[in-house]
Amino acid sequence: MKTESPWLHHYAIFVAFCALIAIAAGALVTSLARPLAGPIAAAAPAAINSAQFWHHMIGGVVVVLMLVLAIGRSTQLAWIGLGIGILDGVLGARAITNALPQLAGILHALLAQLFFGAIVAIAVVTSESWMRGPAPIDDTWRPSLGSLSVAVPAIILLQTMLGASYRYRTLGVIWHILNAMLVLLLILIVAVFLVRQFPQHPTLRPASVTLAVITSIQVMLGFTTFMMLILFPETSLAVVITSVLHVATGSLTFAAGLALAILIRYNIQGGRSLTGQ
Repeated sequence: MKTESPWLHHYAIFVAFCALIAIAAGALVTSLARPLAGPIAAAAPAAINSAQFWHHMIGGVVVVLMLVLAIGRSTQLAWIGLGIGILDGVLGARAITNALPQLAGILHALLAQLFFGAIVAIAVVTSESWMRGPAPIDDTWRPSLGSLSVAVPAIILLQTMLGASYRYRTLGVIWHILNAMLVLLLILIVAVFLVRQFPQHPTLRPASVTLAVITSIQVMLGFTTFMMLILFPETSLAVVITSVLHVATGSLTFAAGLALAILIRYNIQGGRSLTGQ
C-alpha cells in the first residue's frame, strides 16, 4: 500500500471543517434573505450583507486551502474537487449578485455538497486505517452492497436538491419530506445490515453507526424546523437557527454516506483503484 504523510489526513479534516462553516454561512444567507420573506430583509440589511461577506470570505479561504491540498496530494480527486469548489464560488457570487435566482441557488447548494464530499473523500483515503489496507468482505447480498453504496450518497444528494428547491420556492416541502423517509429507510437498512453482518469490521461498523446517528439527528432537526415554520415566521430567530443547523447536518449526512460508500467499495474490491492515484 502507498503511504501518505500524516499531515495530509489532518489537513484534509481541517479543510472539511472550514468547508462546513462556509456551508452553514451560506444557509444563514438564504435564511435571512429568502425570496418573498421580507421582514428581516427590510429591517436588517446589515445582517444580510455581513452574512454574505463572511460566506464569500470563508468560501474563498476554503478554495485556497483546497488548492494547497490538491498540490500536496496531486490526484484526480483533489483536482476535480478544486474545480468544483471554484465553479461553486463563481455560481455563489452570481447568485448573490442577481438576488439569489432559483436555478443558480440550487446548483450552488449541490456543488457545495459535492465540494465538501470531495474533501471528505480525501480525508478518508489518507487516513491511517485506509493505509493499513482493506479488510475484505463478500458482496453476496441482493441488491449488492456495491449498488447500495452508490445509492446512499445519491439519494442524500437528491434530498439536498429537494431541500434547496423548497428554500428557493421551486418545489413544495412535501417532496423533501417524502424523500427524507426514503433516505432514512435506506440508510437504516444498510447500517443495520453492516453492523449485524460485520460486527467486528474495523471500518464499516463505526462508519455505519456514525451515518445512522447523524441521519437520526438530521431527521429530528428537519422535524423541528418544520414545526418552527408552523409556529413562527420563517425569518424569526428560531427558524433561522434550526434551518442553518438542518443544512449543516445535511452536509454531514452526505459526507458520512459518501465515506461509508467509499469504505464499502474499498473492502469489496480489495482496495483496487479507489484512491484516485
